[in-house]
Amino acid sequence: MKIEQKKLLVKVILTLQSDHNGCKEEAINMAKEALGIDVEHNSIREMINKISEEQIEKFMALL
Repeated sequence: MKIEQKKLLVKVILTLQSDHNGCKEEAINMAKEALGIDVEHNSIREMINKISEEQIEKFMALL
């Protein structure tokens, strides 16, 4: 599996684990975008569910 794919999966996992408002929709949108499907963006939901590179790297270090 490519590193970009792993990072996307980690981002989806962290988004769902955060359990913020709209996290399921945001995780679905991330997966759809990765598949090349156009999605309607919601800037407020994206802001609430923002995952930092640092969070991704910490999680990836556990793999």
